[in-house]
Amino acid sequence: AVLMGPGHPLYGAVEEKLQEVLGVPSTQQSVFLDSLSDVPYSLHFYETSIRGQTAKGEVETIDATLVAVREDTRNDSSSTGRFQTVPTDVLMDLPAHPDPPASIPPLDRTKVSDFVKAHIQMGRRKDVQIRRGRYADIASEYLTRSFDARIRAAQDRVMALRSRERNEPEVSLARQRAEHDLDDLERKHAERRAGVERLRLARHGPVRHIASCLVLPSGACGVGLPDMSENLDADVRRQIEIAAEDIVIAYEESRGCSCERVGHEKIGFDIRSIAPPDPQTGYRDPVASVRRIEVKGRKHGHPVRLTTNEWYTAQQLGETYWLYVVWDPLGTPSRTPLMVQNPATHLDHDKVEVVAARHYDIPSRALERVALNQQEVRS
Repeated sequence: AVLMGPGHPLYGAVEEKLQEVLGVPSTQQSVFLDSLSDVPYSLHFYETSIRGQTAKGEVETIDATLVAVREDTRNDSSSTGRFQTVPTDVLMDLPAHPDPPASIPPLDRTKVSDFVKAHIQMGRRKDVQIRRGRYADIASEYLTRSFDARIRAAQDRVMALRSRERNEPEVSLARQRAEHDLDDLERKHAERRAGVERLRLARHGPVRHIASCLVLPSGACGVGLPDMSENLDADVRRQIEIAAEDIVIAYEESRGCSCERVGHEKIGFDIRSIAPPDPQTGYRDPVASVRRIEVKGRKHGHPVRLTTNEWYTAQQLGETYWLYVVWDPLGTPSRTPLMVQNPATHLDHDKVEVVAARHYDIPSRALERVALNQQEVRS
């Protein structure tokens, strides 16, 4: 069995054949759930095409691409931020709504179609035109070199026969044939050059709407996870992250450690904390003196969410990986974070894997229990 996503060339053929056999109307809308969003949005799938010409002047499709566009359906969304391109396999991460609404208002695709044409197809055409232009430059260079050599040889033959014809009238017929061959070569050269120039052309082709669907927050049907900071506005979420990291860094520096923020590197944790070496020996233990810290800021009592990347990194780094949780970082947080060493081992039985969204949720009670046990051991 082979799993095919919307980007696979066989996907469209199979989907088209199924619609033909089953009679599925192309305008039917499906409803999906997104546990990482607190607002509804629409997904639109389009096929954009670029038309060009063969060397003989025949029109052909030289590029066809499947694109997916997310549309923010809120009334207060700005025109510039209303649309954004998303991976074409986005539906693989979204479960179907278990009880979709009986009726869904029809979606107006006018603006999203304009967005696809202006921001996606136009950019795609420029890329294709540049690529085709480079190919045409190379082809033209080789063509010119090839014909120049052949034309020079034909010209030399004509000149030599003309020179002989003064004293040998019988070579007149050979000279005429040589001139005819020269004219034929020059004509073919011009035709081939014109054919190469046609390859530079890249025009907008049809933009075909394939499907649209509605995506609702999972809380809209009562099957979602508790409201957590992942579902907050991006600016507020970033404020929470910075506040929590500031508290963690202040705590680590109070222990005499030097800290480095590494969250932007997307390596599975936010802060690298290194303890000072032993003042007597200068020795620094490679495990005990290094903490690779993933920082989470949450409202007290809410679960803590680790992404797949963070969880796998915790498994790989073992005892040097720490999970620091700051409760209510924008309120009145404690100056001492909740700390769990090697969370992938100690919280493995408590985690709740959310397959559709690809992350792990850890209950707050489990975090506090493990953190307290480890604190007693360290004491």
